[in-house]
Amino acid sequence: MPDTSNISFLDRVRAILSDLPASERRLAQFTLDFSGDLSSYNASELASLAQVSNATVTRLIRRLEYANYEAARKQIRSERTDDSFTPVNSPLSPGETTLHSHLQESYSKLGNTYRHLSQSALLEASQAISRARQVWLIGLQANYFLAGHFHWHLSKFMPGVRLIPGAGQTVSEYLTDIQHQDVLIIFDLHPRASPMPELIQHLEARCADIVLITDQDYKERPKTRWSLPCQPGREQLPDNSVAVASLSHLLLSEVLKVRGADRRDESAQELAAAEALF
Repeated sequence: MPDTSNISFLDRVRAILSDLPASERRLAQFTLDFSGDLSSYNASELASLAQVSNATVTRLIRRLEYANYEAARKQIRSERTDDSFTPVNSPLSPGETTLHSHLQESYSKLGNTYRHLSQSALLEASQAISRARQVWLIGLQANYFLAGHFHWHLSKFMPGVRLIPGAGQTVSEYLTDIQHQDVLIIFDLHPRASPMPELIQHLEARCADIVLITDQDYKERPKTRWSLPCQPGREQLPDNSVAVASLSHLLLSEVLKVRGADRRDESAQELAAAEALF
């Protein structure tokens, strides 16, 4: 048998992804989508979040040629590297200068976003999203694609997630379906649709739990329950959306953690109830 100890976890998954049975392929795709968070969960929590059985986790781990799930977690932890920005001191060629300039700009946007991010707002929003009756993703015009990307990922591990408006429709057509137990996640970044402030007022009348992802320098932004501003990307065309992409990933990761913690609490309560009964 060839030595696979020097092959990364993600490379092992990618190598066999297309040949896997349906349930294992679903789990494997989940590990690729949320690779940075895998080491935080045990096998049962991973199975629950990916909506597969514990046996599916065991089969995939064996197929990846690990002795057990803990061995896989150990390698995942060891492969997490420090990607912090390192200044370049040596002279750069014109092509390298372009790459370095773009990288500096991206790091600047990320740094400005995270320095001004409220940890309490992030945590409260994550908890509300994970426990909502239904989550609505809203983005108009260019923001529709940002909302769609978030919707694609969130719907992988949560039921009741909807992206609106549909083709040829308006958000107003969904107002009667939105309830106070729901959470609205609104992407409102430049270039933004002009009627968004008025629309948010109408939405707040139906549901006060609104997560607004918008530009830091948008001084007229509506005051919603949770505002998550990020560094805008409009200094040049095309827009550099690295900050909103990173913020989206952070929020998704926090929701995933909350759901994992909730599942642990539910399991503990079920175990306590069973012990009291028997």
